[in-house]
Amino acid sequence: MKLKLLSPDPKVWATRHWLGYGLPFTIFIFMLLFYLTGEKHRPDKLPGQMVRPFRESLTIERDLRMPEFLDGWRKLVMLLEPLGTLFSFATQEASAKLSVLESYSQGPYSIHYHTFSAMADWEQDPSEPTSGLRILVLLHRALRWAQLCLSSIARVQNTDIGALCGEAYQRVLGPHHPWLVRQAANLAFLAFPRQSQLLAIVCPGANEQEAQEALSEVADTLETVYNRTQGLLTERGLLRGGVTLKSTGGG
Repeated sequence: MKLKLLSPDPKVWATRHWLGYGLPFTIFIFMLLFYLTGEKHRPDKLPGQMVRPFRESLTIERDLRMPEFLDGWRKLVMLLEPLGTLFSFATQEASAKLSVLESYSQGPYSIHYHTFSAMADWEQDPSEPTSGLRILVLLHRALRWAQLCLSSIARVQNTDIGALCGEAYQRVLGPHHPWLVRQAANLAFLAFPRQSQLLAIVCPGANEQEAQEALSEVADTLETVYNRTQGLLTERGLLRGGVTLKSTGGG
């Protein structure tokens, strides 16, 4: 018995034809509208969104609230990543450390990772590679470099911003990186964007003065957080030679 193939109904075929071509086009339009109305304006809000949790991390006198500190760091990563490959390298390294600390602050022993003091009292050997204190010191270094770079981008006029960020890198992060990484960083700083380009990336849609003011506030907040953390680490005897974890044996 042979089956007789029916010719397609023109109405059904027209509907399927539209779905085959019109639906992807419609999805593309929605994605484009989402980008134009949402993503385009998201970065210019990041400076303020980042400042808030960092400030909230300082609400406890002479201590540091870790969940807010980590939230501020996550937003700092989002702020730095669009600035170029060199910043992306630093933020990827920071993101891995943030994930570990976040797992501690949300895990079964989270009560011991709510503040810096609680973490310092809880951990027995801060020299262990998985120690929250050790990870915090590494983030502390990166925070200092980010603060120095952002301050230069916001405030220094008619100067090679790449050279300033490079000097900050060699002083703060370079001594802790392998030779090959340091050489790659030096090359990247030679191709650093101009100040006006960096300001436009950080605060799209804002004029140069508005972007400088927003970035200056960010740099000031990071400096305040850095100073608080520096004092806490120093009091616990965890720093030596600026920002280096003091080994207590074995690590």
